Amino acid sequence: MEIHRSYRGDRKLALVGIGYGLVAFIVGSVLALVDVRSVALSLGVWLSGGFFFLVGLYLFLMTLRPFRIQVSESGLIVHCEGHHFEGPWHLVESISIERVPVTTEERYVLVLCVADGVPMKHAPSFPPSGSRRGHVLVGLDNLRESREEISAILATYAGPRFRTTALT
Repeated sequence: MEIHRSYRGDRKLALVGIGYGLVAFIVGSVLALVDVRSVALSLGVWLSGGFFFLVGLYLFLMTLRPFRIQVSESGLIVHCEGHHFEGPWHLVESISIERVPVTTEERYVLVLCVADGVPMKHAPSFPPSGSRRGHVLVGLDNLRESREEISAILATYAGPRFRTTALT
């Protein structure tokens, strides 16, 4: 079973930034051609347009990053947010949905704890303090599937390794 990433507003926001940057370049050029004394204004428009163009380009490139979370009876495959793990379930200590304290709304993340000795590219970072630390794979708000669907998938395939501490 594959879990999919949702690009809800990321690509739209990226295209808005790129579009604004291109329009700002054209407007700045027209201002510079119409009145030589408005070069300072043109420079300001070009700088702001260049900034938004680069931010838009960065956001667009981030949506092209590889993303794969595949869950099956035989194990787990993770390629997302710089985390790479492929292995059978006995290498997974736990996988859980955890609540992250945010001031305005509830936010949930998918956390993977691997068995001792299993190499991971990044150091574990969840929770910031605690005995057993895990790797935050992805925020659930960035996935197409709902929290309930992900819970059902993980409960089916991960069995007792799936913890539902944050769902109550």
